Amino acid sequence: MRSVLEDCCSSSDSLRHARELQTGSESLAFSTDVPSYKIHEARNTEEYQGVTMNETQTTLNRAGSSPRKVPIQERSVLVGDIIVVNGHGINRAALIRRFAEGGYHARETPHFLLFTRSEMPATILVHRFSPDELDADIKHYVTLELKPLGIVDRAQRFGEILAGIVGSFFPEDVRRAWSYFGANTLQRFLIYLSTVSTPPAPEYTSIGSFATQYQRVCELCTGKTFLDAGCESGFLPLLIAERIPFMKQVVGLDIRPDLFDVVRGLARERNLTNVEFMQADLLAPDFAQLGQFDTVTALGVIEHFPEEDMYRVLANLLAVTAQRLIVMVPYENEPEPVYGHEQTFTRSKLEAVGQWCLEQLKGAGSIWLEECVGGLLLIERTHPEQ
Repeated sequence: MRSVLEDCCSSSDSLRHARELQTGSESLAFSTDVPSYKIHEARNTEEYQGVTMNETQTTLNRAGSSPRKVPIQERSVLVGDIIVVNGHGINRAALIRRFAEGGYHARETPHFLLFTRSEMPATILVHRFSPDELDADIKHYVTLELKPLGIVDRAQRFGEILAGIVGSFFPEDVRRAWSYFGANTLQRFLIYLSTVSTPPAPEYTSIGSFATQYQRVCELCTGKTFLDAGCESGFLPLLIAERIPFMKQVVGLDIRPDLFDVVRGLARERNLTNVEFMQADLLAPDFAQLGQFDTVTALGVIEHFPEEDMYRVLANLLAVTAQRLIVMVPYENEPEPVYGHEQTFTRSKLEAVGQWCLEQLKGAGSIWLEECVGGLLLIERTHPEQ
């Protein structure tokens, strides 16, 4: 009797799916400061058979089609040492029962079933996200629900699991999965920003929290050129280009161009010809060669650097800021390793950072601090004629 997990881990087709996911992750993995992961083959699996789910994912493929039953391995991918399964529409009770027969211990959260045991494959993660939920809020739920279970403890593991979840929607075409991820996320941002106000007190890393920050950036944006430094997935440059049509140049910049193919495609679809994305290191000694921009943003960036490097990043950002630099940081009790944070901030520490920036400008500027899903620091450069 051959099992769905054996099929997932040992068949040539499933290993091909895994390799495709790895290839896609190297160019499209959606996580700042997350190294590319490797795919490993799991062996000596127990045998389970007959577990199926409704293929509601077909709604992404063709309108009006009826759901059909598909083997679970067709929605399974292998990332690192974890098998990630798309379990939307699955018979939950049957799945738990079959894994229990193989000696797995089950733990459940609102969006996940985590199966673990000592033998290989030791960890199987089943998610229940629907195709409509394939967006950036998955990042929030991965941390919120899986960190307490001990499965997410560092940035690399976070990236592996996120890539596995996204890839499980289309194991044979991971780029397609990330394209849906990007389109769904952008649509949710546009819905939030088209309302009178974004959700009150949103949780950090959710789309709602970023929408709150992006709305404030739109309000504070000045001039006709814009640079988002450390843009990660690139959604803010897209939103600036779409919502502020008089912008002549909008640039998203990050050291990892993981999702740039996706956001460039979204820009083409929306005819946003004034937006571009480029790869660059915020610590590069020649960073100033980028030129100057009227508004520069660094949202959720400087906490990823140790203090010494942070000041080098800030010096580079000031060098390319013609008028206004906007910095946002989370207020945390301790650095969050899942997101690759290196230091924490309080209002007083952020104010000290602002004073340091004024010293670099030799007093030719002013600063403003406020709360915005953490702390917001605005550095306004003044020129002699002002």
